[in-house]
Amino acid sequence: MSRDVILLPGYGGSARQPILLSLSARLTPLGYACQRHAPPRGKLTPDLLSQTAWLAGLIDGLGQRPVLIGRSFGGRICARVAALREVEALVLLGFPIRPPGRPRPLDEAALAQVRCPTLVVQGDRDELGPLPVIRRSVEGNRLVALHVVEGTGHDFGKHTAAALDTVVSWLAHV
Repeated sequence: MSRDVILLPGYGGSARQPILLSLSARLTPLGYACQRHAPPRGKLTPDLLSQTAWLAGLIDGLGQRPVLIGRSFGGRICARVAALREVEALVLLGFPIRPPGRPRPLDEAALAQVRCPTLVVQGDRDELGPLPVIRRSVEGNRLVALHVVEGTGHDFGKHTAAALDTVVSWLAHV
């Protein structure tokens, strides 16, 4: 039986965001049923209520618990849902937990409260998701694994392939 995977892009990105296409291309031959979606656009509120309701509706239509994978802003939506709903696993690619001068306590709380196996893949120079904040948020949650990509910021750049290798390997063991 295949495992359903829902992939969401970064803010303003489309379902054809290159990192999502690459990851789908790696996962599909391994038996994952990948669905790439872009969240609805509109005014953002701190609770991301319309975006999380939209993702919950996608999950309800599947018939089984999916793996959620979110790139940047898509990860914010996925983490919020994974903190409240039953999902198979969660992968966050460059989680923008606290951009400079813009604390996001709801994102920090969601990451601390996820209830499924979770992998955070984060650049060691990511100003939108500082490692000390992420580490503090996941401290004590044994379900969360952090993989740090050395030498990169929010976009993985030349390290994208290695970051995706980590995701594929991790998913094979959850």
